Amino acid sequence: MRPFPDPFCATPAPAPMLAGDADFVCIFSHALAERAAGQGPLTERLGLSGADLAALRDAYLPGVELPDLDLPAPGQSAEEQAITMLVLWRAGVNSPEARRLAAILARRAQEHRHLWEDLGLPSRAHLGALIRRHLPGLAAANHQNMRWKKFFYRQICSDSAFSLCLSPTCDECDERAECFAPD
Repeated sequence: MRPFPDPFCATPAPAPMLAGDADFVCIFSHALAERAAGQGPLTERLGLSGADLAALRDAYLPGVELPDLDLPAPGQSAEEQAITMLVLWRAGVNSPEARRLAAILARRAQEHRHLWEDLGLPSRAHLGALIRRHLPGLAAANHQNMRWKKFFYRQICSDSAFSLCLSPTCDECDERAECFAPD
């Protein structure tokens, strides 16, 4: 096994869009940094089992050494389950890769910053490109280019049977007024 690639994801520049394995280098790199900071195993940081992490690694980062591949999938909160279901429903895809990415998006949407930041991507545009590439139906559903966390929660709230309506950290967000301004 080879060591994890040097991260090149921290620059929020309008550089050319990341493609293929580079998206996952950024996502894994960010989660590994959080793990190193004592925030929990890779499985917890990304919401996947070790086997699912190994499958993503084998598809996008073959031969790279990753920790925690022997751990089970962490439990999902009701919010994570709702986001995962929404992502898969809107994406119109139910492949193993789509399910893994939906779980990662749902887990990282529980964090405190913008989703692209919590994934370790260089910009919101990079997140949009990742979603267009892997979950095209979800990208098409967000035709107003709403911020992704806001889009997830607004979609969930439109289902009258679901009662969770605020994104998890709106009260602490510096851009709360922008997200909740009149349309």
